[in-house]
Amino acid sequence: MDEHNIFYVPAGSMGGAAVHIKGSRLAHIKGALRKRKGESIHLTDGTGCLYEAKIDSLTRSSLSAKIVHKRMMPRRYDVDITLAFAPLKGMRNEMIIEKGTELGVVRFVLFPSRRSVVRNMSSQKIVRFMKIAQSAMTQSQQYYLPEIMHVQTIDDLFIRDNSYDKMYVAEPSGMKAMPTGGKRILLLIGPEGGFTESELDSFLGRGVQTMYLGSARLRSETAAIVGITKILLAAGQI
Repeated sequence: MDEHNIFYVPAGSMGGAAVHIKGSRLAHIKGALRKRKGESIHLTDGTGCLYEAKIDSLTRSSLSAKIVHKRMMPRRYDVDITLAFAPLKGMRNEMIIEKGTELGVVRFVLFPSRRSVVRNMSSQKIVRFMKIAQSAMTQSQQYYLPEIMHVQTIDDLFIRDNSYDKMYVAEPSGMKAMPTGGKRILLLIGPEGGFTESELDSFLGRGVQTMYLGSARLRSETAAIVGITKILLAAGQI
Protein backbone atom coordinates (compact mmCIF):
# COMPACT_ATOMS: atom_id res chain seq x y z
CA MET A 1 0.00 0.00 0.00
CA ASP A 2 1.39 3.37 -1.05
CA GLU A 3 1.02 5.66 1.96
CA HIS A 4 3.19 8.47 0.68
CA ASN A 5 0.21 10.83 0.46
CA ILE A 6 -2.18 10.74 3.40
CA PHE A 7 -5.14 13.08 3.72
CA TYR A 8 -6.92 14.18 6.86
CA VAL A 9 -10.68 13.73 6.83
CA PRO A 10 -12.71 14.56 9.97
CA ALA A 11 -14.59 11.58 11.38
CA GLY A 12 -17.85 13.42 10.65
CA SER A 13 -17.07 13.26 6.93
CA MET A 14 -17.25 9.49 7.03
CA GLY A 15 -20.64 8.22 5.99
CA GLY A 16 -20.44 4.62 7.10
CA ALA A 17 -18.34 2.93 4.41
CA ALA A 18 -18.13 6.11 2.32
CA VAL A 19 -16.16 9.33 2.51
CA HIS A 20 -16.78 12.70 0.85
CA ILE A 21 -14.02 15.23 0.17
CA LYS A 22 -14.16 18.87 -0.95
CA GLY A 23 -11.95 21.94 -0.87
CA SER A 24 -8.16 22.02 -0.77
CA ARG A 25 -7.78 18.27 -0.22
CA LEU A 26 -9.83 17.63 -3.34
CA ALA A 27 -7.70 20.09 -5.33
CA HIS A 28 -4.53 18.26 -4.29
CA ILE A 29 -5.94 14.83 -5.06
CA LYS A 30 -7.12 15.93 -8.51
CA GLY A 31 -4.42 18.41 -9.46
CA ALA A 32 -1.16 17.23 -7.90
CA LEU A 33 -1.83 13.49 -7.73
CA ARG A 34 -4.11 13.33 -10.79
CA LYS A 35 -6.24 10.65 -9.20
CA ARG A 36 -9.09 9.21 -11.23
CA LYS A 37 -12.20 7.16 -10.61
CA GLY A 38 -11.34 3.64 -9.48
CA GLU A 39 -7.99 4.61 -7.97
CA SER A 40 -7.15 4.44 -4.28
CA ILE A 41 -6.42 7.21 -1.78
CA HIS A 42 -5.27 6.97 1.83
CA LEU A 43 -6.93 8.84 4.67
CA THR A 44 -6.77 9.31 8.42
CA ASP A 45 -9.29 10.82 10.82
CA GLY A 46 -6.59 11.75 13.34
CA THR A 47 -7.57 9.05 15.85
CA GLY A 48 -5.01 6.48 14.72
CA CYS A 49 -7.06 5.00 11.88
CA LEU A 50 -5.60 4.60 8.39
CA TYR A 51 -8.17 4.12 5.65
CA GLU A 52 -7.73 2.95 2.09
CA ALA A 53 -10.60 4.22 -0.04
CA LYS A 54 -11.43 3.68 -3.71
CA ILE A 55 -12.76 6.65 -5.65
CA ASP A 56 -16.37 6.13 -6.77
CA SER A 57 -17.06 9.51 -8.30
CA LEU A 58 -15.04 12.63 -8.99
CA THR A 59 -16.45 15.97 -10.05
CA ARG A 60 -15.11 19.51 -10.17
CA SER A 61 -16.36 20.23 -6.66
CA SER A 62 -16.42 16.92 -4.80
CA LEU A 63 -15.06 13.41 -4.47
CA SER A 64 -16.80 10.32 -3.13
CA ALA A 65 -14.92 7.18 -2.23
CA LYS A 66 -15.69 3.81 -0.71
CA ILE A 67 -13.60 2.63 2.23
CA VAL A 68 -12.14 -0.77 1.38
CA HIS A 69 -9.64 -1.20 4.21
CA LYS A 70 -9.15 0.17 7.72
CA ARG A 71 -6.45 -0.46 10.28
CA MET A 72 -5.27 1.05 13.53
CA MET A 73 -1.76 2.45 13.43
CA PRO A 74 0.62 2.73 16.39
CA ARG A 75 1.93 6.07 17.51
CA ARG A 76 5.38 6.82 16.17
CA TYR A 77 6.85 7.43 19.62
CA ASP A 78 6.16 5.66 22.90
CA VAL A 79 6.65 8.80 24.98
CA ASP A 80 3.58 11.00 25.54
CA ILE A 81 4.70 14.65 25.44
CA THR A 82 2.59 17.62 26.50
CA LEU A 83 4.14 20.89 25.39
CA ALA A 84 2.92 23.87 27.41
CA PHE A 85 4.05 27.28 26.21
CA ALA A 86 3.30 30.96 26.60
CA PRO A 87 1.79 32.35 23.36
CA LEU A 88 4.16 34.35 21.18
CA LYS A 89 3.64 37.19 18.73
CA GLY A 90 3.17 36.68 15.01
CA MET A 91 3.61 33.33 13.26
CA ARG A 92 5.88 31.77 15.86
CA ASN A 93 3.07 29.92 17.65
CA GLU A 94 2.28 28.25 14.34
CA MET A 95 5.87 27.11 14.00
CA ILE A 96 5.73 25.48 17.44
CA ILE A 97 2.48 23.68 16.53
CA GLU A 98 3.80 22.55 13.15
CA LYS A 99 7.21 21.31 14.25
CA GLY A 100 5.91 19.90 17.53
CA THR A 101 3.31 17.87 15.64
CA GLU A 102 5.99 16.54 13.30
CA LEU A 103 7.93 15.47 16.40
CA GLY A 104 4.94 13.60 17.80
CA VAL A 105 3.74 15.95 20.55
CA VAL A 106 0.46 14.56 21.89
CA ARG A 107 -1.00 17.83 23.18
CA PHE A 108 -0.25 21.53 23.20
CA VAL A 109 -1.36 23.79 26.04
CA LEU A 110 -1.09 27.56 25.64
CA PHE A 111 -1.11 29.56 28.87
CA PRO A 112 -0.37 33.14 29.97
CA SER A 113 2.74 33.78 31.99
CA ARG A 114 3.48 37.05 33.79
CA ARG A 115 5.86 38.19 31.03
CA SER A 116 3.61 37.12 28.18
CA VAL A 117 3.02 39.72 25.50
CA VAL A 118 0.07 37.75 24.09
CA ARG A 119 -2.38 36.97 26.87
CA ASN A 120 -5.62 36.11 25.08
CA MET A 121 -6.24 33.36 22.57
CA SER A 122 -9.36 33.45 20.40
CA SER A 123 -11.25 30.36 19.30
CA GLN A 124 -10.39 31.32 15.71
CA LYS A 125 -6.70 31.05 16.57
CA ILE A 126 -7.18 27.59 18.02
CA VAL A 127 -9.01 26.54 14.85
CA ARG A 128 -6.10 27.89 12.81
CA PHE A 129 -3.63 25.94 14.94
CA MET A 130 -5.68 22.77 14.45
CA LYS A 131 -5.48 23.17 10.67
CA ILE A 132 -1.71 23.55 10.91
CA ALA A 133 -1.53 20.42 13.07
CA GLN A 134 -3.67 18.50 10.55
CA SER A 135 -1.30 19.39 7.74
CA ALA A 136 1.81 18.60 9.80
CA MET A 137 0.35 15.26 10.89
CA THR A 138 -0.27 14.04 7.35
CA GLN A 139 2.95 15.54 5.96
CA SER A 140 4.97 13.61 8.56
CA GLN A 141 2.89 10.45 7.91
CA GLN A 142 1.32 10.21 11.33
CA TYR A 143 -2.23 9.26 12.27
CA TYR A 144 -2.92 10.97 15.60
CA LEU A 145 -4.02 14.59 15.69
CA PRO A 146 -2.65 16.39 18.75
CA GLU A 147 -4.94 18.08 21.23
CA ILE A 148 -4.63 21.88 21.35
CA MET A 149 -6.05 23.94 24.21
CA HIS A 150 -5.72 27.28 25.95
CA VAL A 151 -5.92 27.65 29.72
CA GLN A 152 -6.40 30.84 31.72
CA THR A 153 -3.68 30.45 34.35
CA ILE A 154 -0.49 28.53 35.01
CA ASP A 155 -2.26 26.67 37.82
CA ASP A 156 -4.68 25.27 35.24
CA LEU A 157 -1.76 23.40 33.67
CA PHE A 158 -1.61 21.11 36.66
CA ILE A 159 -5.34 20.56 37.13
CA ARG A 160 -5.72 17.54 34.89
CA ASP A 161 -7.18 14.10 35.32
CA ASN A 162 -3.94 12.53 34.18
CA SER A 163 -0.61 12.83 35.98
CA TYR A 164 2.87 13.21 34.51
CA ASP A 165 5.80 10.91 35.12
CA LYS A 166 8.28 13.72 34.50
CA MET A 167 7.92 17.50 34.26
CA TYR A 168 10.57 19.86 32.88
CA VAL A 169 11.00 23.59 32.42
CA ALA A 170 13.65 24.98 30.07
CA GLU A 171 16.17 27.03 32.08
CA PRO A 172 19.83 28.07 31.44
CA SER A 173 20.83 26.69 34.84
CA GLY A 174 19.05 23.40 34.29
CA MET A 175 20.44 19.88 34.33
CA LYS A 176 22.38 18.76 31.28
CA ALA A 177 21.86 15.01 31.62
CA MET A 178 18.30 13.80 31.12
CA PRO A 179 17.07 11.07 33.48
CA THR A 180 15.70 7.98 31.79
CA GLY A 181 12.27 6.53 32.40
CA GLY A 182 8.83 8.05 32.30
CA LYS A 183 6.29 7.88 29.51
CA ARG A 184 4.11 10.92 30.23
CA ILE A 185 6.17 14.10 30.02
CA LEU A 186 5.27 17.76 30.50
CA LEU A 187 7.62 20.34 28.96
CA LEU A 188 7.19 24.01 29.90
CA ILE A 189 8.48 26.76 27.61
CA GLY A 190 8.33 30.38 28.72
CA PRO A 191 7.91 33.67 26.85
CA GLU A 192 10.82 35.65 25.41
CA GLY A 193 11.57 37.25 28.77
CA GLY A 194 11.53 33.88 30.50
CA PHE A 195 9.55 32.86 33.55
CA THR A 196 9.66 35.03 36.65
CA GLU A 197 11.41 33.78 39.78
CA SER A 198 8.06 33.25 41.49
CA GLU A 199 6.80 31.19 38.56
CA LEU A 200 9.94 29.05 38.60
CA ASP A 201 9.62 28.58 42.36
CA SER A 202 6.03 27.48 41.84
CA PHE A 203 7.11 24.94 39.22
CA LEU A 204 9.90 23.56 41.38
CA GLY A 205 7.47 23.24 44.28
CA ARG A 206 5.29 21.04 42.09
CA GLY A 207 8.17 18.72 41.23
CA VAL A 208 9.13 20.26 37.89
CA GLN A 209 12.82 19.80 37.02
CA THR A 210 14.92 22.31 35.11
CA MET A 211 16.29 21.35 31.68
CA TYR A 212 19.44 22.77 30.08
CA LEU A 213 19.16 23.45 26.34
CA GLY A 214 22.67 24.67 25.59
CA SER A 215 24.71 27.84 26.02
CA ALA A 216 23.05 29.77 23.17
CA ARG A 217 20.18 32.11 23.99
CA LEU A 218 17.29 30.50 22.12
CA ARG A 219 14.02 31.95 20.97
CA SER A 220 11.03 30.28 22.58
CA GLU A 221 10.06 28.38 19.44
CA THR A 222 13.60 27.05 19.06
CA ALA A 223 13.72 26.09 22.73
CA ALA A 224 10.49 24.10 22.28
CA ILE A 225 11.94 22.09 19.38
CA VAL A 226 15.25 21.48 21.17
CA GLY A 227 13.45 20.45 24.37
CA ILE A 228 11.18 17.99 22.57
CA THR A 229 14.17 16.50 20.75
CA LYS A 230 16.13 16.13 23.99
CA ILE A 231 13.22 14.25 25.60
CA LEU A 232 12.91 11.93 22.59
CA LEU A 233 16.64 11.24 22.60
CA ALA A 234 16.62 10.44 26.32
CA ALA A 235 13.71 8.05 25.73
CA GLY A 236 15.60 6.32 22.90
CA GLN A 237 12.95 7.27 20.36
CA ILE A 238 15.26 8.98 17.86
